[in-house]
Amino acid sequence: MAGLTKEQRTQREAAQKNAVVEQNVEQIQEPQKTQIELVVMVTDYQMFPGAPTIANVHPDEVDNWKALGWKTQE
Repeated sequence: MAGLTKEQRTQREAAQKNAVVEQNVEQIQEPQKTQIELVVMVTDYQMFPGAPTIANVHPDEVDNWKALGWKTQE
């Protein structure tokens, strides 16, 4: 880096750091773009008066909800 002043070196280093930070932020935000499709489940039994009988459930939790008497909506 011969011939650069301290100010120029500082500016160059700051620009490089900002580029790395921006790249990391983009990589972190990318996975959020994919959306998980929820499963619609229904039940005939209300846990309490006014309780919902329909729910949008994460696919990983479907088996847990089925164990409680919920069914997937057709």
